[in-house]
Amino acid sequence: MHNKKLLILLAFLIFFLGQIPHHQLPCCNDSNPAKPFGGTLTIGQITRPATLNPLLEYSGVSAQFIDIVFDGLIDITEKGEIQPCLAASWKIGDGGRKWTFHLRKGVRFHDGQPFTAADVAFTINLLRDPHLRKGYSQFYQQITKVEARDPYTIDIHLISPSASFIYGLVLGIVPRHLLQGRDIHNTPFNYQPIGTGPFRLTQWSPDRLEFEANQDYFLGRPYLDRVVVKIFQSQDSALANLMNGETDAFQLSDSASYDMIKRISCFRIYSALMPYYYIVGFNLANPLFQDRRVRQALNYAINRESIIRKVLKEKGIASAGTIPPYSWAFDARVKPFPHDTHKALELLAEAGWRDTDGDYILDKDDKLFEFQLCLPEGHDELEAVSLQIMDQLSNIGILVKAKKLPLEIMNNEYLFSRKFDAAFMYIYSGNDPDNNYQFWHSSQIGNGFNFFSYRNPRIDQLLDQGRIAIDQEQRKDIYWQYQAKMKEDPPGIFLFWQEYFLGVHKRFQGIQLSPYMGVSDGLRLWYISMDERHPDEKF
Repeated sequence: MHNKKLLILLAFLIFFLGQIPHHQLPCCNDSNPAKPFGGTLTIGQITRPATLNPLLEYSGVSAQFIDIVFDGLIDITEKGEIQPCLAASWKIGDGGRKWTFHLRKGVRFHDGQPFTAADVAFTINLLRDPHLRKGYSQFYQQITKVEARDPYTIDIHLISPSASFIYGLVLGIVPRHLLQGRDIHNTPFNYQPIGTGPFRLTQWSPDRLEFEANQDYFLGRPYLDRVVVKIFQSQDSALANLMNGETDAFQLSDSASYDMIKRISCFRIYSALMPYYYIVGFNLANPLFQDRRVRQALNYAINRESIIRKVLKEKGIASAGTIPPYSWAFDARVKPFPHDTHKALELLAEAGWRDTDGDYILDKDDKLFEFQLCLPEGHDELEAVSLQIMDQLSNIGILVKAKKLPLEIMNNEYLFSRKFDAAFMYIYSGNDPDNNYQFWHSSQIGNGFNFFSYRNPRIDQLLDQGRIAIDQEQRKDIYWQYQAKMKEDPPGIFLFWQEYFLGVHKRFQGIQLSPYMGVSDGLRLWYISMDERHPDEKF
């Protein structure tokens, strides 16, 4: 699953996150004798992981490689379907408030110690500590008690029913015998991790990480023997190494690198939509944005297709809201705002905004329609999109001034303090639509992540209903209503969903990529056919 963890980037933290009767899903073991074992994959990377402890990191580069060292109770397929992992099966009782998981037997950590329910209880109880919750706060705040009934059975009790609860259980389980009584923030484990996953870390250095196959992995050993991660100082150097054959795979971050790799015959490019919606979010504590007609008008003023064509080079689709088009909860009837400057000006005039003095800027009660747009520095594509937005809004008489900020300053001094007019950001959509609760429910305005100060009683009601409903068809209806209402009362300008790309040497096969699966997800199933191996790999 690409980014299985719950996150924002730019606002930018990346966050989180019936009666389902009894679940017993097929094992995902894919040991196919037609796929040969052996070989090394070398991945180019321009950022080194901060740590490989799943309790401390849940996004970005760290998450990519945490996922091959650790397993969760469940996993999510390339289609977004839940399947067993460390849990063999589960059932729900007490009206959705009690989840019972039956664990796989015979699973061992990389140091040979057995995996049991005690490790699960230990991991979850650690993350109930508010100092460790980070992006999983919404998920772990729901838990009232964790009980290891026996070595292979665990009960998790919730405050209230939650159909989305299970998605949080993709989190990697850590070994109690190595971390009990330790300071989680200051332990060698953070750089010498021991999990149950398909690969184990064998080297950690400033410019290189090495992993070797877990020969005893409970779902079948990986086909590859080793995975090497080379850390480069820049994208240019990483691409140069990819093209000269020193690396086999690299995640492409812009259209220029995509065009470059596409011309090289020995590479294939895999793509999927990223699970982030790009939005110009408004601070609704600012009177300028409190009239919904104004917010609707600004959505009509933007030509999304032009931005996708000019900046994204057609590598994206227009957004109508916060639920991704590949989600079971997506309502295709809710269309993106069309580009209609006449409609935009009409709505603005209804709200009292007109150019009364001929200076080509709208005004109302002697106040110009102008605002500051914050965005993080160092993101060329975001900057290019913001220029398009500024130009298109100027065409209807709205003056926008961009303010580029270091990410940390933008987060701490502007977003979380609510001292901004508007912010250009991309927000993680999550594995389940319940992820919207933490951004758009009014209860999250104070100490939560609704730093837009968005309030809509009907949205609150629907988000409350969606998180406790158990039947998926019922939940679908709720979130369809949510999408229609959110478009009617938008919190900002919904822009687009962007594609991401992975360039991989053609000798590697078994590659799957989806919004739920990134570079490292599914790496256990990658393999090299014998006729494509380097001479030193043929043994």
